Amino acid sequence: MEKEASVIGNEVKELKRQLKEAKQTEKRNLKEEKKERKKQQKLERARFREEERMRKVQMKEEKKLKKELDKPEVHKENISNLRDDRRKEKKEREPDLDLLPVTWVSSYLPIRQIKNGVIYTTDHRYVKLIEILPINFLLRSSSEQRNIIMSFMSYLKIAPVKIQFKVVSKKADISEYIEKIKEEAEREPDYRVKLLQEDYAKLIERLGRKEAITRRFFMVFEYQSYNNNKNPKEREVLLYMRSVVQTAKKYLSQCGNVVLEYENDTRFLVDVLYQILNRKTSVYETLEERTKKVARYYQRENGRESISHIPVTELIAPETMDMRHRSHLVIDGMYYSYLLIPSHKYRTRVPAGWLSLLINAGEGIDVDVFFFRQDKSKSMERIGRRIRLNRSKIKDTYDTNTDFDDLSESIHAGYYLKRGLSGSEDFYYMSTLITITGYSAKEVEWRVREMTKLLNSQDIGVISCMFREENAFLSSLPLLCLDKKLYERSKRNVLTSGVASCYPFTSYEMSDKDGIMMGVNKANNSLVIVDIFNTKIYKNANIAILGTSGAGKTFTMQLMALRLRRKNVQVFIIAPDKGHEFARACNNIGGAFIQISPASPNCINVMEIRPTDTSASEILDGYTVERSELAMKIQSLHIFFSLLIPDLSHEEKQLLDEALVITYAEKGITHDNQSLENPDKPGQYKDMPILGDLYEVLLRKRECRRMANILNRLVHGSASTFNQKTNVDLSNKYVVLDISELSGDLLLGMFVALDFVWAKAKEDRTVEKAIFVDEAWKLLVSNELAGEYLLEIFKVIRAYGGSAICATQDLVDFFALKGGKLGRGILNNSKTKIILNMETSEAENIREELDLSEAEAMSITRFERGTGLISTNSNNLIVDFKASQLEKDLITTDRKDLQELKERLQKYGQQAYGKQTT
Repeated sequence: MEKEASVIGNEVKELKRQLKEAKQTEKRNLKEEKKERKKQQKLERARFREEERMRKVQMKEEKKLKKELDKPEVHKENISNLRDDRRKEKKEREPDLDLLPVTWVSSYLPIRQIKNGVIYTTDHRYVKLIEILPINFLLRSSSEQRNIIMSFMSYLKIAPVKIQFKVVSKKADISEYIEKIKEEAEREPDYRVKLLQEDYAKLIERLGRKEAITRRFFMVFEYQSYNNNKNPKEREVLLYMRSVVQTAKKYLSQCGNVVLEYENDTRFLVDVLYQILNRKTSVYETLEERTKKVARYYQRENGRESISHIPVTELIAPETMDMRHRSHLVIDGMYYSYLLIPSHKYRTRVPAGWLSLLINAGEGIDVDVFFFRQDKSKSMERIGRRIRLNRSKIKDTYDTNTDFDDLSESIHAGYYLKRGLSGSEDFYYMSTLITITGYSAKEVEWRVREMTKLLNSQDIGVISCMFREENAFLSSLPLLCLDKKLYERSKRNVLTSGVASCYPFTSYEMSDKDGIMMGVNKANNSLVIVDIFNTKIYKNANIAILGTSGAGKTFTMQLMALRLRRKNVQVFIIAPDKGHEFARACNNIGGAFIQISPASPNCINVMEIRPTDTSASEILDGYTVERSELAMKIQSLHIFFSLLIPDLSHEEKQLLDEALVITYAEKGITHDNQSLENPDKPGQYKDMPILGDLYEVLLRKRECRRMANILNRLVHGSASTFNQKTNVDLSNKYVVLDISELSGDLLLGMFVALDFVWAKAKEDRTVEKAIFVDEAWKLLVSNELAGEYLLEIFKVIRAYGGSAICATQDLVDFFALKGGKLGRGILNNSKTKIILNMETSEAENIREELDLSEAEAMSITRFERGTGLISTNSNNLIVDFKASQLEKDLITTDRKDLQELKERLQKYGQQAYGKQTT
């Protein structure tokens, strides 16, 4: 009993002490308010005295001017000049308060000025805003996610005490991209490609209206003095801000995030605030146009001198703002409503990156998360006091009482926090504010209901900020100023590990400024636009497309090829199988379809040494040591003959080498490159030997008879189409080489075509070009030398400004040759991989090769046609590939689609392409 009495006595003393402290705090607040009122009164009196003084001065000057005007010797022109001078002096003396604002909202916003990349608020704080690029966190493996969270925790320990993470979602702005497509269409000479560009632009516009959403991620922090200096020097503030930004760059880069840098930080801040406050207007009116509009208004209403006095809030403030409704605001014609997660409505356990549920909720859903780090020693003292109080209370309750469970849980939670604080963790208060926007009150109400349902399904409760919408609006601004009453309703205590689980940068987007549109990101509905030739983003432009038969590899390849051709990129396609599938698109955009087969008149002379355009290399590099063109050609011919004669012995290789040198020598061609020049036709090469010439040389030696007999089939036999001079032209921007009718060991035609294209691709390093190789596994399994030749292209083509893109199935065969060295080499030299639907066994193989997570490997086996996984820059995202009706008609291989297209062609003719029928 004595112990209980002493405990109660201590509690009573504690309560008295707290009451005394509350009274003292109240007195201090009253004194401060009184001081503030006196200060305001003093300022008002000073202002009144200044105005009275200015009035007296003005009266004196008017009297003086009147006396001067009354003098007869003053000329009229002098009088006019004198009046103008007096008006100018009066205008200069006029205070800024007399300027007529464009909108009253400019004086309502809590911003004084924006200078040196820092926001100066009306409550005398200094706020900095930085933009951060996200990563695809959810598609990472569990070990990668754990490493990211640990790196984020490391940053939180040295981050500012107060942080606001802001995520803004809105419709993607595709106007600049559409404008670029139109410019490219104007420069395109072929009207068929122009039609393709117009159709492509319409597809982008349609997706932009319906699906395309983009998100921006910001981190906001404020200046905090280490010595409680309330009036810091500007240089001190800037140094602090710069230090925090550099620290954020360093630590967030360990998570895979990039902090964006801008040439003009002040301009960046103004532009961000303008877009946030003017969601509707900013779509069609840029910040430059708004600035000019405000300047014209000030000049008209306040005079030319007033332009230098325009406050920055005039540039960012919305023209209209309606706060008369209890459940929403109307700002710039958009309707705003706000939701708050109460402190007791969070889930007790959440996975890492759980905020992605809110971030990826859809268009018009913005998220603001506030974190306030508390003093560690004071927090431990407060928690200990609460534990002791709850333990004393629980003694007076029975275990059947509902209060017993609440007190017991509170005690356990207190011990959990205390253990965390005893270690390396800090104590935070967290608040979450959700902004919901729409074009009408009904749309906002519907989104609020749907958002509430979504969060309730995840055991997260929300409440509306009804009658506090204005406070919520001011809190949602990127100024790190959460309203006190909203803060009290929403603050939730968390440790550093809990804060790290709120890692917000989880919505990865792949939207390069100048690329080709692949489709729509299934995770967040953003447009996937890839510029594979951008060396700042991608180490190389190579792509490997993997998938089972019927998964859509050919469709995806042709879709990329058409869109690269639309950008005026030189496109070569080598089709070793089902070449007819490439013919329709090639013929309808004015491409060159070259069929290489025994029955085709087209021929590429495999022995031809072709002139190369070295003008770009000479300009860039100057003089370089010449390499023997003949030696390089003979080296590639050895690969050709190894395809033709797989069991070629070392002795036969030596004899073949001698025969090749003799064959070229008989045409006057030696290792001296000058011997290639035709003296009768300057600038052109001599007539080149053909396979028949080599056949004649081989017949001269008895040891070469076996090689000659095998070669005879290409000279006099059924495949004599190879025994001709080159009669095709590769000057077209879209070239398809169909070698699908070459079967068996005559697959060497694929090598011939690849060798021809490769020589053309190496000419000018400053020109973008792309080589597409379909069914690459066939070349790998046919011969080791051919596989190494293909691998060399993937390794070297980057140096010539090109891209190698291959599509393959049968991964077992792809990795079969040389223990998978060649197949893995191609994958390793492809910065971007596109994985379509696969069988379970193949998905397991590719999972090991690309280090995919279990969820990703499982999703690959369930992909429908038109869906795939793009893996690039250590990020993976699932994409719905999108094609317009015209593109689909040109490249589809589906039987039903072809049947429908056939009926349309029979009915409408060539105008049927791109038409939708019901």
